[in-house]
Amino acid sequence: MKLISVDQAEINNWARIAVDLEVAGEIDSVLYERARAIAFGQVDSSPSYPLVLSDNLSMAA
Repeated sequence: MKLISVDQAEINNWARIAVDLEVAGEIDSVLYERARAIAFGQVDSSPSYPLVLSDNLSMAA
């Protein structure tokens, strides 16, 4: 697995995302797991999972 360098600003953003998801009660998601992993310096659990959906992809699978 290839490790990607992440700067402190990006780590802080992922930590904020994790906290916001916790406050919202949305802790059963891939995004939450990914945010926590990155915020705590662990290996990104879903490095190939897209963060932004293109206009060509639908939200429903």
